[in-house]
Amino acid sequence: MKKLVLVAAIAATTFGAVSTAQAVEVTTTANANVTTDYKFRGISQTNAGPAFQGGFDAAFSNGFYVGNWNSNVNFPGEGSGLSSGSAGLEMDFYGGYAGSLANGIGYDVGALYYFYEGVPIAAGAPELDTLELYGKVSYGPVYAKLSYAVSEDYFGLTAGNGSTDLSGSTYLDLGYSLPLSDTLSLTAHYGLTTYDKDLNVGGVNYDSYADYSIGATYAISSKYSVTAAYIAVDDDGEKIFNNEQITDGSLVVTFSAKF
Repeated sequence: MKKLVLVAAIAATTFGAVSTAQAVEVTTTANANVTTDYKFRGISQTNAGPAFQGGFDAAFSNGFYVGNWNSNVNFPGEGSGLSSGSAGLEMDFYGGYAGSLANGIGYDVGALYYFYEGVPIAAGAPELDTLELYGKVSYGPVYAKLSYAVSEDYFGLTAGNGSTDLSGSTYLDLGYSLPLSDTLSLTAHYGLTTYDKDLNVGGVNYDSYADYSIGATYAISSKYSVTAAYIAVDDDGEKIFNNEQITDGSLVVTFSAKF
């Protein structure tokens, strides 16, 4: 009898664990955007031209998630602070874990790999491909996110001392969203890029630059929305990338859909 009880207990534990594992649900979503300019950390990635973007996400009920996002890019090359000068495709791959605490604080940690396809790289120049780890905390309408580069290559940049190893560079992203109604909300953002090693442009060393934006999003429906945002960089950003076409502040309009 004791053996039967033990077997029954083991079976219950085993099948209970299997049942729990099978209970993890997966939610998949897709997204698509059309934007007048793809600006990444305040700098145009499409030479001030339009972009078509899209991707998908898979979120697991246990908090884990994976996803992919893609956009056309067009780097001007000379005078842009980048080592390449042609059109191509940016493909982002990411995964992480997100959750919330009892006091309402949300958190999100993960890794993101930026992969550039079809963009020619000059001989001896660093790759555009970049791997970052990130951590984010949020509370209500406010969030703070820090991204940390773990790859030596950092978006094709070279330090002033000639080193192509810019691992350890960081990006601080602070944001706020203010709902005005069920369909309209205002957003504000401040970002700070800090390089692990100084960049030298025109004989001047730069270790960081800031970008900022302020905008409004209107939800047309549960699936469609339109956003208008003014995006710009500070004086250091303009001097580092040294190309008005990609650094000038401008109004960017984006139409988004999610499925």
